[in-house]
Amino acid sequence: MSEDKLPFHVTVVGSGGQTGPDAPQSERLKAHLPSTFRTKHDHISVPSFEDPEFLRRELLVPRLDDIQDHLWMVGRPMPPRPLHYQVMLSRDIVITESMDLHLVWADKRIFIKPIPGYLLDSEFWSAHLMCPEDMDIQQRQEREELAKAARGFLFTYTALIAYESDFRVALENGLISHKMTWDSWREFSHHFVRDFQYSSVNPRFWYGELRLSRLNSIYRWRKGLLWRGYSKIASHMSYGDLLRDNFHLLAAILGYIVIVLTAMQVGLATERLATNAPFQDASYGAAVLAMIAPLIVGVAIFGIVLFIVVYNWLVTKKYEKKRFREMGVLPDWGAEGGRR
Repeated sequence: MSEDKLPFHVTVVGSGGQTGPDAPQSERLKAHLPSTFRTKHDHISVPSFEDPEFLRRELLVPRLDDIQDHLWMVGRPMPPRPLHYQVMLSRDIVITESMDLHLVWADKRIFIKPIPGYLLDSEFWSAHLMCPEDMDIQQRQEREELAKAARGFLFTYTALIAYESDFRVALENGLISHKMTWDSWREFSHHFVRDFQYSSVNPRFWYGELRLSRLNSIYRWRKGLLWRGYSKIASHMSYGDLLRDNFHLLAAILGYIVIVLTAMQVGLATERLATNAPFQDASYGAAVLAMIAPLIVGVAIFGIVLFIVVYNWLVTKKYEKKRFREMGVLPDWGAEGGRR
């Protein structure tokens, strides 16, 4: 598939929206837009295809681009398995509107971004993702980057929806429009994969499903985001959960120590080991460790949780001040007003 031509030339009937196929192009495409979208500064804005930030936030994967050379650690360079196979693995299909989380899985969940209707409209590709000959270099590079991400995203769906059973799973989970038919999707897939080339898509889409736990590890240790990782969706929801899980681990360690001490006690009761100096030293060390280790580990757990609480409090207050400046308000919780 050449990067300078459309990836498909068919109309996917019922790809979304409330307007018919004979409606003006601008109205038909607008019908696929969300009602609002969140900017990178957490402002709520009205989406528009003319707004470059909207398409960048919808299609690009900058956080995965930053760790391209580590993606082999979190997934295999193969297309994602079909939806029916995900169900066979007992994975819950969870909708995400973040392209960075598309096909990321954790425990028994896999996050999948639904197909925006405009990506199935060839006129959208012609108007917003293709590069006219007279376009300047910077705009051309931006469009090519968007087009590579969009091609890769659609390619994942040609793998996810391979059988009619996959199509039904996609409909049931809201991944595609209920106006779409199996015949139209099959025709679209045939056109798309016929000339597909991996060189025409973003390298993230050379890989299929990505493991969230390993993404978090890479972001913690390679990117320095120790307390955040890649995403917090699989982390503890409260400090109580964090304490409980860590003390469960401590209890398991103590249980093992008790078994070891019991075995040593039995060993000391035998004639051979009762006079064995190295075994006596090891028993002495294990007994002392069993007395002080729980206290040390317990204090360490409370210390780490306290550090996280203070760190999150400081970050939250800093963000609050920044947001209030951007919002143009000066809060005065003791007065009726708060607006500059």
